[in-house]
Amino acid sequence: MADTRDSSFLDYMVLLVKWKRLFIIVAIALFTVSYLGIYFFIDEEYESSATILPSEDKQLTGVSAIMKNLSNLPIGLGTNTKTADMDLYTTVLSSRPFLEQIITKFDLMKDYKLVSMEKAVKTLRKQIKGKVNDESAYEITVRAGSAQKAADITNYVLEVLNKTIVELNVAKSRNNRIFLEDRYNEMTANLRLAEDSLQYYQEKTGMFEAKEQVKLIITTYSTIEAELISKQIELSILENTLSKESPQLETLRMQVKEYAQKLDEMKKGGQSNGIILGLESLPLAAKQYIRHFRDVEIYSKILEFLIPMYEQARFDEQKNVPVVQVVEYPVPAEKKAYPPRMIFSLIITFGGLLITFFYVLMNENDNWKKDEKIIFIRENIKKWKRSR
Repeated sequence: MADTRDSSFLDYMVLLVKWKRLFIIVAIALFTVSYLGIYFFIDEEYESSATILPSEDKQLTGVSAIMKNLSNLPIGLGTNTKTADMDLYTTVLSSRPFLEQIITKFDLMKDYKLVSMEKAVKTLRKQIKGKVNDESAYEITVRAGSAQKAADITNYVLEVLNKTIVELNVAKSRNNRIFLEDRYNEMTANLRLAEDSLQYYQEKTGMFEAKEQVKLIITTYSTIEAELISKQIELSILENTLSKESPQLETLRMQVKEYAQKLDEMKKGGQSNGIILGLESLPLAAKQYIRHFRDVEIYSKILEFLIPMYEQARFDEQKNVPVVQVVEYPVPAEKKAYPPRMIFSLIITFGGLLITFFYVLMNENDNWKKDEKIIFIRENIKKWKRSR
């Protein structure tokens, strides 16, 4: 089996040596023709690249700081990362309005020999590539018919990209400002109603500050009740030692009566319009006051949260500063990027040599000459009509 393989290999080598002149001529001819054909009929293309990074503020203020503090919540807030910015770059680079600006600016339809804007957009979309490189920066590569034009288009891409993103940010800030302004006006109106309701309730019930006022009422009630008990004990003692008509006893009885009457008024709410409220109405009054006061506190806190965001959105709406940091500016390339004439010529030459070798092999091999299939191929390879 090994001898058969060696014999076949030697046969091929003999065939190559025998027809070496043909193979050399075919190789030189194919390489020359293919190289010249590529040189004259396929336009050269050059590439120019730029490297950019999203602009990052070292100091976070307003809504940015608030969103950063909320980034740990499972609600999708505070996720404006560098990756998201770079995804936005890719989206903008492939958008039709963006590409149409470049086509119009550089008259690329003439370069592409096209009359359809749609086809020109599809062609340019293939000529502009954006990706995140190994250094985690965003790299933009533009291919064009000349080195200078590739660099010019890349510079213009940077300009339009920055302008487009600024416009998107301004539009987003404007929408945020309108939304926050509506919420601000709504919360302001709600706070005004809550404050009016609290004021009306305070004037109606006399409950001005639940915690301190309840504490004061209970302390006052306890003091009066303690005085009443003390006077009652003193009266009981004096009744056993003094006569019933004693002026001192009469005075003491009047004091006990006044204390008891005062406690009764406090229990039933006899001074409901004063600072000291009735004990029976105290739980309900305190509860209603807390509810009104809570509404005022809630709307106040919401406004404290909204006002910085609203002001930041107003500021961002007017901000028109570059949002892209250019790390590496594009320059004209020294060498073409396409087509690789040498590689293409070698591939064409290699393919032609394989066909030539197969043709020589069919003519040199006696067994192949007699083979019906080979005969059929040789006789019909140049015919267009199928033989019967």
